[in-house]
Amino acid sequence: MATRVCAESELELGEAIKVIVDGVAVALVKDSAGNCFALGDMCSHADISLSEGFVEGDDLECWAHGGRFELSTGRARTLPASEPVPVYPLTIVDGDVYVDVTTLVDVAAYVA
Repeated sequence: MATRVCAESELELGEAIKVIVDGVAVALVKDSAGNCFALGDMCSHADISLSEGFVEGDDLECWAHGGRFELSTGRARTLPASEPVPVYPLTIVDGDVYVDVTTLVDVAAYVA
């Protein structure tokens, strides 16, 4: 079930924020094109909050060790990260952002 987490206006281009949804830490990201994503907030390399990192193109970079994760799939793109982070369904309804942490985005279509 999707939970309202914030207004879309609270998300800034090229920035990430942390929200807690049903006890799950989620990094909400709005890329420079205005697309929004919801990823697990913990770096898969170390227990570091990804929402404190940097949005670079279509990646979210961990501030501590530089591991980069693809926003649409959660795929680890650079070492030291080698495992993906979860990506959750995100919808925007009437200017409000909703995230469902009970399911994961089917990233099979994105991964070749």
